[in-house]
Amino acid sequence: MNKFIIAAVLPLIILIAGCTKTHTKKKDTVQTKTIVDDTGKSITVKADVQRIVILHAMYLEYFFALGKPPVASTGASAGNAVDVINAAETLEPYRNTADIIDLGSAREINAEAVLAANPDVIVTFKGHAGRVYDRLVQIAPVVQIDFYAPWQHQTRLCAQVAGREAFAEQFIKETEDVIASAAEKLSAHKDRTFAMFRTDGKTLVTRADKDYYALFGLSKPKGYPDEYSPVSIESVAEMNPDYIVFQDSTARSDAYASFLGSMSVWRSLDAVKNGRVFYFDDSFNSFGPLALRLTAENLLKVYSR
Repeated sequence: MNKFIIAAVLPLIILIAGCTKTHTKKKDTVQTKTIVDDTGKSITVKADVQRIVILHAMYLEYFFALGKPPVASTGASAGNAVDVINAAETLEPYRNTADIIDLGSAREINAEAVLAANPDVIVTFKGHAGRVYDRLVQIAPVVQIDFYAPWQHQTRLCAQVAGREAFAEQFIKETEDVIASAAEKLSAHKDRTFAMFRTDGKTLVTRADKDYYALFGLSKPKGYPDEYSPVSIESVAEMNPDYIVFQDSTARSDAYASFLGSMSVWRSLDAVKNGRVFYFDDSFNSFGPLALRLTAENLLKVYSR
């Protein structure tokens, strides 16, 4: 009787053991890699990441440039991902090249929408995830990037996520060459001063710091601060730059420029009288690689006037 039972049960035991072995082998085939993000955490992700989800549209620029667009994205400080893609000059070459799930506003992270996007990895800037971080890491690994870090560093970290490290190095070199070439040409105009601003609707705020001037070989007018700072129209009149650029949303820049146009002190500026007031797209404020390439191109156009 016992021999009969053993004979009957033995094939079933072998079958179960075989299934268990097969299942274990399948799990072992999932390759992973480790990325150290800008919080210092070691993040384990799939070696072949396919579904990247980003929680701020500033990183659309990086992943499109790397040839690995995300499957889902939030917007920026205002609007959603669709608004950003349709409006950003930096992303114009990439419009209609990828289907990206819109996750809504970056100000209110919708964890349920992130979950529905089925990410392999979630990318955002350091500190952004805040109170929903614990919920997000249950969905997928979260890589946080310091958006104050140099664009080269941010490009390389995004490339590690996307598995595009070799491409990133080539792209960084090409971008640095574009900037250096523009700076060399612009350095021939050291006698001309340049001032760049944005506006909060109430005042002017400088938008170029000392690193920006050094990067492109530009001359700032006397009195223009080294760091971002609000300035009065009277201060700008004392600077009296040869060129003025508004780098902000078109609607905001146009509205404030119209307001300034009613002021005689503004109309007295050399840049205004000589038709040397220009407008750069708000997307240039990322100071990322695509933004800097377009900045180099636009600055050469400005200085040709």
